[in-house]
Amino acid sequence: MNEARFPGIVAAARAGRVLADNAAATQVPREALDAVARYLEHDNAQKGSGARQARTSALVEEARATFAELLGVAPATIGFGANATSIALGFARTIAHGIETGDRIVITAADHAANVVPWLWLRCFGAVIDVVPVDAVGDLDEVAFEAMIGREPLIVALPWASNVTGTVFDVAGLSERAAEAGAMVVVDGVQAAPHVPLVIPETVDFAFFSAYKVFAPHFGAWYARPEVEERFFRIDDPFMPTGGVNWTMETGTQSHEALAGWLGTVQYLRDVGGGELRRAMERIADSERDLVRALLDWFAARADLVTLYGRPPSEERLPVFAFNVRGMPPAAVAAALDAAQVEGRAGDYYAPRLMRELAHEHHGTAARLSFAHYNSLADAARCCAVLDRLLEPSASPPRRPSAEPHPAH
Repeated sequence: MNEARFPGIVAAARAGRVLADNAAATQVPREALDAVARYLEHDNAQKGSGARQARTSALVEEARATFAELLGVAPATIGFGANATSIALGFARTIAHGIETGDRIVITAADHAANVVPWLWLRCFGAVIDVVPVDAVGDLDEVAFEAMIGREPLIVALPWASNVTGTVFDVAGLSERAAEAGAMVVVDGVQAAPHVPLVIPETVDFAFFSAYKVFAPHFGAWYARPEVEERFFRIDDPFMPTGGVNWTMETGTQSHEALAGWLGTVQYLRDVGGGELRRAMERIADSERDLVRALLDWFAARADLVTLYGRPPSEERLPVFAFNVRGMPPAAVAAALDAAQVEGRAGDYYAPRLMRELAHEHHGTAARLSFAHYNSLADAARCCAVLDRLLEPSASPPRRPSAEPHPAH
């Protein structure tokens, strides 16, 4: 589980660059690159019964089974698509015929647009949207949430983790309360999946993911509870050659080479987890804690000069840090990082409601550094050194993350 297995990280290091924009997309291990090339060279075919076609058919089903293994669900509940946003919109379009005027849909101000736009679109069919606000640190307003699910919504859309604050939300508890109110529960699992082992709660009806956030090529995946598949996806027609999933949500030909790359990623993860995918995610979560703590220590020491958004530095989060430097536009901070060969980002991260609440003084934008398990403490120290130079001469004496890991905590 080291950076040498990720060619993109190796190439960046040789160029003197730190890749710290991993919340946008992660790098892929060598096994994934080799699997893509091997598939395109030897097995590039449609599904079918011939030798190469059969290998492609088997590849798709193995990809389905391994993604199901990652989430701890049955393979039949997993499908593939272009990306998370396309999948969420596809699901909204699939269920649109069932929307009636006045049906309530609950979304949150903490969500990425992928879990907002599909439900706003359903207003075209008469849906009424309720937005759960967030508090000063980006947590959901519990009182407002209870009031909104008390109105018996048809759908409740929830975030699993924030790509701004790094907060992991209590999806199990929130989905249980929404389901008790009779709602269909949809969850955006994109930002959580690269960092923690996930367990799909029984009260979640539909969840979507981006594999390119989980060290794989560009494609998306979704989970649908069997009752949801039966109600919305299945086609009762004896002339259709396959089940309904492939003709409704899982439309057309998938990116077979991307699925091959996913199986290469699976090979890497099995190495990390001693053969078990879920154990791999546990080890990844453990490995990221020192990195997170080092960054949080740095932000805490400079709280008078740098605003870190989200829960206080004393609390754990994913390795995602949106922040603003006092008196400096976020774009200028990102430009300074880039000039120093640190790849960060500035913007609202497709979470405009959240960013307007947290960073209103910067018109809803912030700089962001985000890391994955292949980033090192030296990477974190490099990022902090660049920011320290921006803070001079008003910054306190440098207290950068050490390259030595913190004790277990």
